[in-house]
Amino acid sequence: MYNQTESILMQYDIEIQEVTKGRGTFICDTNKGKMLLVPFRGSKEKGMLLHQFLEGLEARDFWVEQVMLNKNLEAVSEDEYTGERFLLKTYVEGTEISTNKIDEMKEAVRLLAIYHNIAEQIELEKMQSLKTDEIMDSWRRHYRELIKVRNYIRSSKKKSEFEKIYMNYFEHNRKSAEDSLLLLEQAAKENHRYGICHGDYNQHNVLLSKGAYRMVHFEKFVFHWSVLDVANFLRKMLEKNEWNETIGKELLLEYHRYRPIEKQEARLLYGLLMFPEKFWKVTNHYMNSRKTWISGREIDKLKKVIAQEEQRLKFLENVFAFLG
Repeated sequence: MYNQTESILMQYDIEIQEVTKGRGTFICDTNKGKMLLVPFRGSKEKGMLLHQFLEGLEARDFWVEQVMLNKNLEAVSEDEYTGERFLLKTYVEGTEISTNKIDEMKEAVRLLAIYHNIAEQIELEKMQSLKTDEIMDSWRRHYRELIKVRNYIRSSKKKSEFEKIYMNYFEHNRKSAEDSLLLLEQAAKENHRYGICHGDYNQHNVLLSKGAYRMVHFEKFVFHWSVLDVANFLRKMLEKNEWNETIGKELLLEYHRYRPIEKQEARLLYGLLMFPEKFWKVTNHYMNSRKTWISGREIDKLKKVIAQEEQRLKFLENVFAFLG
């Protein structure tokens, strides 16, 4: 019987002792230590750039996972039957940071600032080929999805409890999304600090490992605004903490201490956080689900997003006035 994992691992000059399944990954015990096999959606060229970039970080004493090369000296290995792509990486063992502990969150944002400073020093040929408009395109697509769902619900004669609540709060969130897009489209025309972003910086991708904090899972790395990582991390932390203003200020100050945030970047950060992402996620889930029956859980999610909205807007108003 065909075994995809075994087929991929045979492309490497290693001896496999045991393979166990992780969260969307495979943990491999090998004669060269523990490794992680992960899916990769990028091209072979991008995989090689990632390999070179991570080597560059480690050469500057910023310790991160490393991407292994296969027998063909390629960073990306393909399944010959499905065409699916994979990376084999060194395994960083540790525990994820807690979204309940401000000290751990501050360590993570400090690590991010240091990472951005070091990443600027690494000049790789073709690295700017990673620059993409996909991020702006995704915000525009999310906005169109909001309008599409609004139009669908508005045309429905008999509305469910979910749909009634949704429509009551739709216009407010649509306006926030529109304001965010206007700010970001204006920002796209300005000069901002670009760099190699982690691309998915959150509590799951920062580990406390052997007494030090380490960044992992760089598969979504991209050449873009550095504050993109800051916005992503802040949003994740603050959604877990009811958009607590004190926590938000402490995290921003910690980043600012190691990598000063310019006023222009603060406006960009404001624009990124202005988009009602959580409301869009509820919208997207509704759009892709059965409309005949909506679970109480989905209604509760919508109510929670609405309940947090006042705190989110208060945070944006107060914290960005604080930044000047």
